Amino acid sequence: MYPIRLITIGRPKLEPLRDLEQHYQGLLKAHARMTLVELPEGRGDPQRQLRDEAERIRPQLLAARCPVLLSADGPARSSEAFAQWLGARMDRGESLAFAVGSSHGFDPALKGEVREHLSLSPMTFPHDLSRVMFLEQLYRAFTILKGGPYHK
Repeated sequence: MYPIRLITIGRPKLEPLRDLEQHYQGLLKAHARMTLVELPEGRGDPQRQLRDEAERIRPQLLAARCPVLLSADGPARSSEAFAQWLGARMDRGESLAFAVGSSHGFDPALKGEVREHLSLSPMTFPHDLSRVMFLEQLYRAFTILKGGPYHK
């Protein structure tokens, strides 16, 4: 099983989003050994909050050979391109960790430390929804790589 860590700030507030997240985590069990790390949101003004969150995210994220920030300023890839990207890292045996930031995003220093950034869309989405969207795209990428029927 391929190890993938998803690091998030906070927990989904809406039950339907929690249900969808569990649904995709269940589907991913056939393809990857998923670890979900939920970290508490920072406190105080936004800059302090981002620094506090970065201190909690950093060790979780940088423990992977290929850390990735899910960030609006990263490149947007099609599902097929993301599958190719994922497959290349799997072929090289790279451990992966993806981070979803809080509603304020990520601390600029953390953004500078992490080379890989990935945008889910040029549109802005709530971070709770972004978690589900990422898990769905990760599942879709695995089905593309395996030639499964899910991807149309």
